[in-house]
Amino acid sequence: MPNATFAALSHRMDYLIARQGVVASNIANADTPNYLAKDLTFTPKAEGNFGLRVTNARHLGGTAGGAAGVGKLTEDSRFLQHNGNSVRQDMEALKQGQTSLDYRLMTQLYTAQMQLQRTAIGRGQ
Repeated sequence: MPNATFAALSHRMDYLIARQGVVASNIANADTPNYLAKDLTFTPKAEGNFGLRVTNARHLGGTAGGAAGVGKLTEDSRFLQHNGNSVRQDMEALKQGQTSLDYRLMTQLYTAQMQLQRTAIGRGQ
């Protein structure tokens, strides 16, 4: 069970790192003509699907090529400007702030889980 907890926290943190990159890309391309804003929606792993990563399709217990992915990338064309760009700086700032807060929460949960494990094996503080 603890390994599943660590895997779930790690998966969520991987998603948040990837989403932060998408948001940064949107901000960097705010003035690029015909650029459509992108967002990444979280795709949870199936429960109990936290097997080992493999580098060869013949290996057992994982998915070929590493992690299967952390989310679904979508484009948003609802708010097109005169130059065809759909990036809204205010929305990107909100996404950036929320992603940062979520990542901070995940690191706190990860740290608490680590402390719990240390306590369980008698090495807690």
